[in-house]
Amino acid sequence: MSRQPQSPKPDRRPSLPDAPSPRASYGRRARYGQQQARVADSVVVMVTLRPDSAAAVLDLVKLHNLSRAGAAHHLIRLGAGLPPLPPLN
Repeated sequence: MSRQPQSPKPDRRPSLPDAPSPRASYGRRARYGQQQARVADSVVVMVTLRPDSAAAVLDLVKLHNLSRAGAAHHLIRLGAGLPPLPPLN
């Protein structure tokens, strides 16, 4: 009995898109009925910035190697009269 060579199995995984989906940029999904710890004690704010505010955020991003969210958080704290957090304190 001779064995015939088997052809390679086709890849059954779905092909990955060239660009990540918008959902992928938000990190792992929480499991049903559970809330992630960092989200449980925080508030999510989505805003549209005017050019002068956006420039201030982007300046902080470049100067201190912060994320846009981190730079916006810093400016919100300063505007609210709160002390800055590390590394900007």
